[in-house]
Amino acid sequence: MYTLSIDVFEGPFDLLLQLIEREKLDISAVSLSQVADQFLAHVAQMEDTIEAGELADFLAIAARLVLIKSRLLLPRASRPDDEELEEDPAEALARQLREYKRFKEAAGAMRAIEDRGLHAYPRAVAPPELEHRLSPEDFSLAGLLEAARAAFASVPAVVVPAGVVVPFMLTIQDQIRRIRQVTTGGRSVTFRSLVDGARYRYEIVVTLLAVLELIKRRQVQALQRNLFGEIEIAPVPGAEITDEEPENGNGAS
Repeated sequence: MYTLSIDVFEGPFDLLLQLIEREKLDISAVSLSQVADQFLAHVAQMEDTIEAGELADFLAIAARLVLIKSRLLLPRASRPDDEELEEDPAEALARQLREYKRFKEAAGAMRAIEDRGLHAYPRAVAPPELEHRLSPEDFSLAGLLEAARAAFASVPAVVVPAGVVVPFMLTIQDQIRRIRQVTTGGRSVTFRSLVDGARYRYEIVVTLLAVLELIKRRQVQALQRNLFGEIEIAPVPGAEITDEEPENGNGAS
């Protein structure tokens, strides 16, 4: 009978894999049945060397091996069709063992890399192409001066106020009056035309607030005839646009 020595294994799959590789067998149901006796003999030698919890894992695999060997040696009665759909225990164990072997080989390759002190890995893709940078030989001092003059010429001159700067004031009531003027006679205007020529961002904000206030009062209506099209502001028929002070305040400045 095949004699085994007491070695340290990482688990029952490690022992089973070594037995199959020692016999130079493929991982299959037949191979599992051939090494079943060797596995059981080794487990019998381990009873006094490992803890009960670890031994239980080996005993579970031993029981599966005994089942596999018995099914291969003994004739099997026919089973209902629904039982035929269950995975064969021998194939299930062989599949788990093949997966264990694949992960063990990957772990061994990584351990070899760590033992060689290779803690960095090469790039798997080509390095990116960097934009070509100009070298000092590609330009001259005269060319730099000309480029600087062209850049400075494109910047508008800063206007220095001669006197006291009065802050620009604009209220929601101001814009409501303007909307009332441009919509006289039931005419409609676009929101874009109301903000054309705005110099400051808050002019657009105040105009929008004025339109929303008039919509809330049901004095104007906003229409958009197509997606992302112009927003038309039209007075509601029979309603009069009033410039009374909004409920939430005068406006913005």
